[in-house]
Amino acid sequence: MNHTYTDLLATFGIGGAHPGGLELTKTILMEENLVGKKLLEVGCGTGQSSLFIKSLGIDVTPIDKHPLMIKKANKRFAKESIQLCAQEMDIEDCDFEDCSFDLILSESVLSFTNTSKAILELRRVLKDDGRLVAVEMTKKSSLPSALEESMRKFYGMPAIMTKQEWENRFLESGFSSVSISTYSLMDLEPIEPDINPSNDIDESLFEIMHQHEKLTQESQEHIELSIIKAKK
Repeated sequence: MNHTYTDLLATFGIGGAHPGGLELTKTILMEENLVGKKLLEVGCGTGQSSLFIKSLGIDVTPIDKHPLMIKKANKRFAKESIQLCAQEMDIEDCDFEDCSFDLILSESVLSFTNTSKAILELRRVLKDDGRLVAVEMTKKSSLPSALEESMRKFYGMPAIMTKQEWENRFLESGFSSVSISTYSLMDLEPIEPDINPSNDIDESLFEIMHQHEKLTQESQEHIELSIIKAKK
């Protein structure tokens, strides 16, 4: 079986895999008016962010397409006695009705999708004047083409976009406004990973982890972390 980077995250049960982790998520959410809002977290992973959101008394719906992620998220919720259920669903083809959510949170997810299709689908399920908040990587002009290609193939990303390309993609998909804040990966504090590893871990996943660490080291000066806020 050929494992992927997403399989690595699921098997090791890594929560908050994006740079900045849960602390960055908390900072982002505290800038939003969440009271009385209905929130969708796409690519919820093991449920770390959704658990925090639910602890604030916010109505949150977590979804992810990886079945092992869903299993571990729901085990996390059950352990904390939280009435929350993650659903297995592809954000490129959601089961939700139009205009279902006030806010969508997407953390290091859209880059791994057919981005145009995913953004259109997420816009569809947002209420009028709803907002989408996404944490994504953006490339600098200094990113070597060979390294970019290696990253794209390893992570299974159709493309690695610049800040301007992300903005254009959202506007072309019908969002009325987009703001993007960027942060240097070099300036972000290292985070202690939240992990829940499976009992049986295939040897090949350790090689995938090694490749990920190598690419992260090689690319960090050429990649920025972007917080994208788009209004429907």
